[in-house]
Amino acid sequence: MKAFAVTLLTATLAFAAHPPAYGPQIYCRDTNTSIYADVCTPSIAVEQVPVERNVKNVQDNEYCYEQVRTVCEETSRSVDREICTYTYEQKPETLSATTTQVTYETKSETMKVTTCSAAAPAYGHYAPAKPEEHQYCREEYQTQSYSVPLVDTPLEVPVELSVPEPKKICVTKAIQINEVVCNDIKERKCFNVAITVDAVETVEQSEVKLGEPDCNTVTLTLPTQACSKPGYHY
Repeated sequence: MKAFAVTLLTATLAFAAHPPAYGPQIYCRDTNTSIYADVCTPSIAVEQVPVERNVKNVQDNEYCYEQVRTVCEETSRSVDREICTYTYEQKPETLSATTTQVTYETKSETMKVTTCSAAAPAYGHYAPAKPEEHQYCREEYQTQSYSVPLVDTPLEVPVELSVPEPKKICVTKAIQINEVVCNDIKERKCFNVAITVDAVETVEQSEVKLGEPDCNTVTLTLPTQACSKPGYHY
């Protein structure tokens, strides 16, 4: 904001007269008029004011945990083991077998049988041009013999047999056994992590205020006119 205090030290007045046609003529000329004035401007004052603010501060925080790692190792060892197998051998044995004794009885039967044979052809004057075949049959008795099996009491006979007999054979062998042994290894690990913490921080805040006005005297030159009325002579 500007405030102006103006003190008029010298003033020249110019009158613009409009005389009547019969009046005296007024002569004017351009001049400059100096005016002295006090020019005041407001001053600005900066004041530091402490202000408290809620802030978040970043801090390092150590975070630790227990790490478990499983470490495995392959080992090999020799172990003696007994290995057994079975083989079969033929063992002769005499066993008693029961069988059935069969005998045969001869029997005969007489049966009446009819037998036929062709008759001799006729020859001579009365013989037919195409002789016909004639059968001559007769009955006769025939005796037929045959054998009939007869089953007697059971008969025990010795029988030679080969019986398979198992035989156990054992040997000791060294066997390589591969094993995988695993162990859990615990190890404490720590590292820093950033965390935020509530805090109050006091800062200097600049505030602008109006101060006392600053006044200076200046010279203002204004364009004006100076007018005069000429005198009359008789």
